[in-house]
Amino acid sequence: MYPVLGQVGPVTILTHDAFTVLALIVGLSLYYRELARRGWLETRIVWISLAALIGGAIGARAITAWEHLEYYTALEGVPLSVAIENSGKSLIGALAGGYLGTVLAKRAFGYTRSTGDCYVLAIAVATAIGRIGCFLSELPLGTPTTLPWGVSVSAEAAAAFARCPGCELPMHPSMLYEIAFNLVAVALIVRFRDRVPVIGDTLKLYLLGAAVFRFVVEFVRGNEPQALGLTGPQWVLIPLIGLLVAHFVRQWSRDAWRVPVPPGAPDLVANAVRIDGRAAGRTAP
Repeated sequence: MYPVLGQVGPVTILTHDAFTVLALIVGLSLYYRELARRGWLETRIVWISLAALIGGAIGARAITAWEHLEYYTALEGVPLSVAIENSGKSLIGALAGGYLGTVLAKRAFGYTRSTGDCYVLAIAVATAIGRIGCFLSELPLGTPTTLPWGVSVSAEAAAAFARCPGCELPMHPSMLYEIAFNLVAVALIVRFRDRVPVIGDTLKLYLLGAAVFRFVVEFVRGNEPQALGLTGPQWVLIPLIGLLVAHFVRQWSRDAWRVPVPPGAPDLVANAVRIDGRAAGRTAP
């Protein structure tokens, strides 16, 4: 494992933090590029983006705070920054917090345009980059496995973590599974995003797919079950998946995805049928 990426003078560059910063830079670049492509780039969207970042940072910590209360209840003599850094982070919480921050900022600025689809490619790419940092610096990688792609780590690397169940055996590279999912998602988004007829639904489709995939991956991720054999992230994902499924059921019941027939198309179809009929009559024996 490579928890430290490098040293610049007295500054230690942690691998996870470096890839997190890189993911944010690349993600924001893709987001602003998409806004510019659509002609939507303006001052208000910059402030809304800042609110999304703040909401994401808070959400990433808040959603896991109950699992790491010891870091917040034993702060005597410990810098708050250290406690926060070791208090756990969650991508699910970051997405939820970022979404809430965006909604609140849009209401504050009176911004009514849906910009969710501008985020979708940025989120998928940034998630893949961020998970590289997780794979290189976090243990356990997943639950033990006998599959040929199981990843083993040294005893010294495992000893650096207070809790590392199953690290003495080959493990599922769960972060690589998520990277692969997001790379496939990137290809699908680039190919088909302009074919989704409802604004905002491209992002919701990605979030639904990512949530279901993460729910399944949790079974081999190595997180401790909290209740009924399910982990904390799985319990968070259940209502989120339910809300997204309800949204698409509602869209289906409203025929929201039905593409209107272009003007003149019925006449073209009817003429084609008549022409085919006459041609068939001429060639019949």
